Amino acid sequence: MLIDLIYPASTSGSHNYSSEPPLGPIALYSSLPEEYRKNVRFLDSTIMQQSEIERNVEQRKAEIVAISCTTYNYPNALKVAEIAKEHHAHVICGGIHITHCRDAILGKMQKGERPIDFLVTGYGEPALTPIITALINKSTFENIPNLSYILNGKIIINTLENKKSGCDILSIPMNYELIDFKAYSSYFKPQGRLSNVTMVGSTYTQRGCAYAGKQKCSFCSIEQINLMRSPELFGQDLITLISKGVDHVRITDADFTKDIKHMEKITNMASKVFEETGKRSIFHCFARADEITPQKIDILKRLNAVSLMIGYESGSDTMLSTMNKHLTRQDNLQGTRLLKDSGIEVINGGLVLGAEGETEATLAETMDFLKELKQINNTTTMVATPLIPLPGSTCFKKLLQKYPYLKSKDVFNIRELVELWNHYFCDVSLNRLIEICAEIEKIYTIGICLVDFKK
Repeated sequence: MLIDLIYPASTSGSHNYSSEPPLGPIALYSSLPEEYRKNVRFLDSTIMQQSEIERNVEQRKAEIVAISCTTYNYPNALKVAEIAKEHHAHVICGGIHITHCRDAILGKMQKGERPIDFLVTGYGEPALTPIITALINKSTFENIPNLSYILNGKIIINTLENKKSGCDILSIPMNYELIDFKAYSSYFKPQGRLSNVTMVGSTYTQRGCAYAGKQKCSFCSIEQINLMRSPELFGQDLITLISKGVDHVRITDADFTKDIKHMEKITNMASKVFEETGKRSIFHCFARADEITPQKIDILKRLNAVSLMIGYESGSDTMLSTMNKHLTRQDNLQGTRLLKDSGIEVINGGLVLGAEGETEATLAETMDFLKELKQINNTTTMVATPLIPLPGSTCFKKLLQKYPYLKSKDVFNIRELVELWNHYFCDVSLNRLIEICAEIEKIYTIGICLVDFKK
């Protein structure tokens, strides 16, 4: 059977200073046996237009179309699915949006309102190979974990196998053979200490978010899991990337700096790979400012991490508390100073405006914070956006209390979600937040744009 793995384009016009292939579909591909992998094609909106993806699906007419869905790209995922179904393909949808909106989507599938055959909730690796096998053999789907579907008009939800901690679910090296690193690298926008890189790649050392409950940021929709990839597998992944000419590796973990023991193990393995290959790629990763210590900086230096991404979120202690960040304005400034002194830059800082109770006074505190940050002169670009209450976040759950009808929806207009949130939970208008974002653009280059609110 011909198989298409697809990462559709966002409908919100997002763009990023960086350009790496999404690791979810690559991990899925890696988990497949060779006899299935040889029939797989990967269509990725990171380097393709949505229209090009749709045209390719139309022309190839694959028997299986597996789509990775976020809240941002789900409307386009449905377009791809509709084209695939016109040619009688079996359509499988997975990803974070499916995980958080499964029940709403199943309800619409039951009514025949969605061109989808199967939903995979949580990890896709335990499910995809058995699904393909069952389709080839025309056998039952009842024992396939994390799978949901409609059978004889009834909703079927199989057993979920989504552990929260322990070893990574992918117990073999990543297989990057479908990835044209030159194509991704051509979209890379050089910034700061990453200005001289020629080939970009990505990997991960842990999945999901390590924080849960009241420790989790209120706006975050990342799943509350923390599976660790073994240093040995990371080492094999790094060797593969280096062999393909990658000189810049992004570690895509939600928070690489949380666990110092894990950092140490990964860095020791990287040092071993550097010695074996004679190549020393540079790294950048995501961190929290309050986790930056001299000891962790030493580890980052050994890893050859030259840039970090840090979610500052706000310059107001009140707002940081409201968002469950469990750090302060001074923590953000101090962490940035420590990095500056060590020669590690913040390639991108994040700001979330319009959390619950945001006022003109707290916005003014954020603008003052940015002036202090600018004086440190170590933050290269910024992403500043009004709060987006994505499904799976605490903020979205609060929004459901005001708008219960959202529970049955699976397609969301991002701007509408922001407007609904702003109406009930923010003490300044959305237009004012957009004005503040424009003011921030005058101070910092915008490295990531999640939603173009100027449209």
